[in-house]
Amino acid sequence: MNRVNEKRNGRFSTFLSQYQLILFFVLTLMVSTGIAAIAVRINNEDITILTVFTPTIIAFVLTVLSSGKSGLHNLFVKQTTQRIKIPWLLVALLLFPILAVIAIVLYAQFGGAPLALRSTEIFPQMLLILLIALGEEYGWRGFALPKLQQKQNALVASLILGLVWGFWHFPGYLLGVGVPLEMTFDLFMVWVIGTTVLMTWVYNNTHSVLMAILMHMSANAAFNYLELLPEFTGSMFTFGIFLGLVWLFAILVIVLFGTSTLTRQLTDA
Repeated sequence: MNRVNEKRNGRFSTFLSQYQLILFFVLTLMVSTGIAAIAVRINNEDITILTVFTPTIIAFVLTVLSSGKSGLHNLFVKQTTQRIKIPWLLVALLLFPILAVIAIVLYAQFGGAPLALRSTEIFPQMLLILLIALGEEYGWRGFALPKLQQKQNALVASLILGLVWGFWHFPGYLLGVGVPLEMTFDLFMVWVIGTTVLMTWVYNNTHSVLMAILMHMSANAAFNYLELLPEFTGSMFTFGIFLGLVWLFAILVIVLFGTSTLTRQLTDA
């Protein structure tokens, strides 16, 4: 009996080690879709907020099953407490807000709204922004991205992760939550994929999920506090300029740092 159990445990461990990334993607998409379906069934869209925790929770479960305490330490402690150089901290905190401000100022020269804060309230907006980043980033960047890069270069890994991360929002988009209003889903996907490239760049140079959390928060804070999204401006022009700047910066990063790891000052084939 012990030998049978050992064989079963060995097969299960082998299965997890080989397919945990696929399992992570499939389970995260399935559970999030299930929550959205329940929200429709009970006519309560508020419960879709639970979907933001699915990437981190599923990463936690798979890590426990595959590598136990050491895996949890690496995922939640080591990747959070990395020593960070100040320039990377500034990039994580300021890149998206600065690009957003530039887009607003540029469009203001052609008749767009001037630069101004939509809101000055800190609570509960920043608490929600923090919870969203915590619920997602240990899954997307802490768990999935390193595993993707075991077989793919940083650029390809970013494109794959960006596609999955983007489509993960689709059930919410159908319900009118989790995706900016007045925005087509294909345009939202372009934003997510470009953002993923830049977040991979920061993560690979810091090995810090904390930097991914701060970067995610800074993007959502820019959306919340600045006149950037079409639902607030009444047109796509400001966000379109912002999106162009994001991709321009992403292309610059790819050219300067290379596609292999996005960490070297050399271009890669």
